[in-house]
Amino acid sequence: MKHLSFILVAALLAACQVDDKGKVEPTAETQTATAEAARETREAAQDVKEGAKDAGAQIREGAQQVKESDAGQRVAAGAREVGQGIKQGAGEAAEAAGAKLQKEGREAQAEVKAQTKKKQ
Repeated sequence: MKHLSFILVAALLAACQVDDKGKVEPTAETQTATAEAARETREAAQDVKEGAKDAGAQIREGAQQVKESDAGQRVAAGAREVGQGIKQGAGEAAEAAGAKLQKEGREAQAEVKAQTKKKQ
């Protein structure tokens, strides 16, 4: 993870430019790459959601088959709980990834600003 953070910071430093007033602005390529990364993150989160829905549906189908017995009713209740746990876990994982990307971005911006001030 440290290597990924270092690579991300290095890429962000290389991808910024300073205008006439000393303001740090991302290049067009950086903006495009950031938009692409955000799109891929949204797609990955959607894939996780769909996978969780599919797993939940499969679990519900299996539980329906044994629903008539007392044990089957207990299994069905547990299956629904597992499906909800999977959905919740997937959502938390997507949130954590987004939060980490935001943090890394803020840190990279702060570092670029600090380096820009040192050069002036």
